[in-house]
Amino acid sequence: MPLKIYIYILIFYYNISVVYASEINDVSNKFKMFNYNSEYTERYLRINKEGIKVYVFNREKSDFKTFKAITFIKSSLDTILAVMLDNESCSLWVHNCKKSYLLNKVSFSERYHYQILSIPFPFTNREFIFHSQMKIDHLNKSVTISMSSEPNYCADKYFKLCNEINQSTLVRVNKSTASFKLKPSIKGVKITWLQHTDPTGNLPSWLVNNIVEEIPFLSFQNLKKIVREKQYKYAKLTYDSNGNIISLINNFERKNKGSKMVNHFPIFPSF
Repeated sequence: MPLKIYIYILIFYYNISVVYASEINDVSNKFKMFNYNSEYTERYLRINKEGIKVYVFNREKSDFKTFKAITFIKSSLDTILAVMLDNESCSLWVHNCKKSYLLNKVSFSERYHYQILSIPFPFTNREFIFHSQMKIDHLNKSVTISMSSEPNYCADKYFKLCNEINQSTLVRVNKSTASFKLKPSIKGVKITWLQHTDPTGNLPSWLVNNIVEEIPFLSFQNLKKIVREKQYKYAKLTYDSNGNIISLINNFERKNKGSKMVNHFPIFPSF
């Protein structure tokens, strides 16, 4: 075999091996084990733009995908929590949130709230009852807000809001869990949002899984805009002697309308 032809063959196989190795690396990077919790398995990056990363991955014993979204917002923890604690802001930043309101305030850091999520025609809107809890990790200087669905919370309660919910014809979501971890720094706050929801009813899993990454991405986009508004910029968290958050003062309202305490609890995305 002429030396020239032999060299061409070597170059050809070398190029193929490089491409193949590159493809293998891409696949392995997309399907690493997700370390957040042992019950979660394969993950891969679906969105990576505008400072927002969204991973969507399988959850064992479920047809519906779980997502993990990460972003960094150049704002204070006080301001970001002020948005999340404002009941009326839900429809402004949470994608497809139609309405949400407080059902029961156990304490500043523990509440039950109701939410309606808008679903495109011909499917029926979903409703959620959530138990939300907020905790501070003093070692890592972060705040974590966890929530889990409590679909039967209003079953044996007869106050006005529960009476309305008990008569609702919307589809009640039975299984949904989520967590928000907010870690502040000098330049802003890193937010990590992990969520899994079984939307209940006749929503096909393939349809939900094809759009699941849009929920956190669009919500984070909205949140980055809303934190710039004046009514949230002047918010101030107050702490007890143990370093736990006990209230949030809206100094903008105090400046313009007199002192007022913000008593709403975080309204979180539910799908």
